[in-house]
Amino acid sequence: MIQVLLVTICLAVFPYQGSSIILESGNVNDYEVVYPRKVTALPKGAAQPKYEDAMQYEFKVNGEPVVLHLEKNKGLFSEDYSETHYSPDGREITTYPPVEDHCYYHGRIQNDADSTASISACNGLKGHFKLQGELYLIEPLKLPDSEAHAVYKYENVEKEDEAPKMCGVTQNWESYEPIKKASQLNLTPEQRRYLSTKKYIELVIVADNVMVMKYTSNSTAISTRIYACVNILNLIYRAFNIHIALVGIEIWSNKDLIKVRSAAADTLKEFGDWRAADLLKRKKHDNAQLLTAIDLDGVLGLAYVGSMCHPKLSTGIVQDHSKLDFMVADIMAHELGHNLGMNHDENQCNCDGNPCVMTINRTEPAYEFSDCSRDEHWKYLIKNRPPCILNKPSVTDIVSPPECGNNFVELGEECDCGYPAYCKNLCCNATTCKLKPGTQCEDGLCCDRCKFKKKGTVCRVARGDWNDDTCTGQSADCPRKGIYG
Repeated sequence: MIQVLLVTICLAVFPYQGSSIILESGNVNDYEVVYPRKVTALPKGAAQPKYEDAMQYEFKVNGEPVVLHLEKNKGLFSEDYSETHYSPDGREITTYPPVEDHCYYHGRIQNDADSTASISACNGLKGHFKLQGELYLIEPLKLPDSEAHAVYKYENVEKEDEAPKMCGVTQNWESYEPIKKASQLNLTPEQRRYLSTKKYIELVIVADNVMVMKYTSNSTAISTRIYACVNILNLIYRAFNIHIALVGIEIWSNKDLIKVRSAAADTLKEFGDWRAADLLKRKKHDNAQLLTAIDLDGVLGLAYVGSMCHPKLSTGIVQDHSKLDFMVADIMAHELGHNLGMNHDENQCNCDGNPCVMTINRTEPAYEFSDCSRDEHWKYLIKNRPPCILNKPSVTDIVSPPECGNNFVELGEECDCGYPAYCKNLCCNATTCKLKPGTQCEDGLCCDRCKFKKKGTVCRVARGDWNDDTCTGQSADCPRKGIYG
């Protein structure tokens, strides 16, 4: 039996109620000062990494004890993750920073089934968590006592006094017919398997020159902002079994490489043209978003509907409009939703009383998709089958050491369906991350009920004169030969 040493960093939990303070997130009218206590389980004698794969913190909120469980988002970065910026004379400079031991986590609150959390632990705890249906923020306080943190409700952050604006949309595929619910789509077993297969989006974020000026040429601050936003983006898209890997950041540190203007549609078109002509030739990816600090006319973002994997149209633009990471990530998620076939929610769409990601003109962030968004997304996938999102990253492309139970198949694992208490996969042993006896696979277009599909079974329909892709009978993966529509 492996001995486990329970290491506890004991800090006083001393709540302090404050009336008003200026924090990184802005002016906060009511906050609480807490001193989180860290509890970590490590094998006896093991060297402690800088940022552990799993951590647990205890503190009090409104006088009640809270236990925050955190797990590192190990798939946040791809192995070939790169950052590009430009010298004063315009030379392109690309680096490959080490990101294996990063500090970005997802989490939950103990004994709260509906809780979520997205936290960076780089310098203290910074991020947000949902507790008993309410959104809280946490961040370190810049006090002599470095362990002090402020915790406060989102509703207590002073909002900017401006007319609400959300998103424009550029139509790319015909979706004017009434959206049928998934139960009315008469899905074939193959279509249902396709929808349940895990999807992967390799994302590049480009920061324009106005962002550089806004952050006083501090590229680290820009990168940190993007890391936090994409970490939240990953959390949101878990609902669709979509994993988003950040494969690169590009910062236009010298000058903009397109004409970035307030007219969002013009900027989006130019960005798409530039992506197809330049960025795609330098960096393999599925989708790109332009993060701009310019004030877009009437919107906070813009994207094409139903355009994932298209060289010019698998793009979006997002305004860096808020000091809060999750408010910007919320717009990123909304625009990516358009690329994935979702339109704006109408009045009949709902998220069980919670804000919906694809709703416009709202004043609070959303982490749930409506029934309308789900049905539109599924219908788009079935009709278009965007091929790039089925490219499963190689197990060697994951930058962190393997860990059974993180929902990501890594080196040495045959499957990974999460922790045993949550795994519902009939093919995978959640304790060992190995396939159960008598099974051959647990996921993939050529996997059916834990067995490889027969050789010659069509797994991807090609376009034009190309032949359809067919299963080999020896693998769960669908081999790629043709061009797909």
